[in-house]
Amino acid sequence: MSEKVKAKDIVITIAVIVVFAIALVLVLNIYKSEGEKRSASVSDLGDKDPNHIEVDVKLLSIDATKGDIVARLEFLPKGEYTKDEGDTLAKDVKLFTNGANGKQETDFGKGKRMNSMEVTISMFDGEVMDYPFDQHRGHLELYFAPGKAEKKADAPKPAATPAPTPPAAETEETKKAETEKKDEAENKDVDEIPIGVDFDGSVPGFKIGAAKSKESTNDYVGIDITIARASTTKFFSLFVLIMMWGLTIAVLLLTLSVVLRGRKVEVSMFSFTAALLFAFSTVRNAQPGTPPVGTYSDFISFFWAEVIIALCLVALVFTWVLRKN
Repeated sequence: MSEKVKAKDIVITIAVIVVFAIALVLVLNIYKSEGEKRSASVSDLGDKDPNHIEVDVKLLSIDATKGDIVARLEFLPKGEYTKDEGDTLAKDVKLFTNGANGKQETDFGKGKRMNSMEVTISMFDGEVMDYPFDQHRGHLELYFAPGKAEKKADAPKPAATPAPTPPAAETEETKKAETEKKDEAENKDVDEIPIGVDFDGSVPGFKIGAAKSKESTNDYVGIDITIARASTTKFFSLFVLIMMWGLTIAVLLLTLSVVLRGRKVEVSMFSFTAALLFAFSTVRNAQPGTPPVGTYSDFISFFWAEVIIALCLVALVFTWVLRKN
């Protein structure tokens, strides 16, 4: 009989270890898949041109409460825009962004490095109090233009020299040719600077997506950013929610057993219930990226748990004081 029990215990132990290993592998795969989805090449239109500026966009932080996304921009000029493999610029350029605060225009001088910069993006179309099911969006625009020094100066006008008067037909043809040359010169003055953009949105606790906007062109890139809570964040928040309700129901049943069925009141009941009353707030604030009190999850579990446990503690104390035996 003892050998059978031992064999049964071994089987149960092995089964528990296998289940734990499977759960661990699943969690690691979820983390890996989230990490792969955070990096993407948003626009490769500029990469097709050897003369372009490559921009790496890396999200540094997300403050859902304030509605701010902080991103770092890193630059690498290529082709005719650099003479030393991207260390310095060969031309003056100006960057235009749609930052929520700070400068929206940044000048990069010829012969200088294109140092990285940070830009703050506003979040919209989301309510942080829907945590952990809140979803938000953001939009980043990038556009390069030639700097002031790169604007072509007007060519000096030659001295007027007498010339024979051409026939009327030749004069009209000459005017058309001059007009076409002027149009070509004006088009050349509007110098397009192609852009290639890579996006990295690795911020713990968030699931981030990025896609090129429909308005993007060779020299203008718009990035549509989508933000939601990561699967691990949702799982942990739901686990806390279920745990609060489970412990609350257990305390409620214990209190009913004491009050209605006459179970003996023990001092340990007071310490256990009072500890839960204050521990729940700590556990609630330990959730990843949780906003201040008043979220959707609070109305589902936290508020109810605090009220019920507080009432149970009061009922236990009065029962202990008023009961004769």
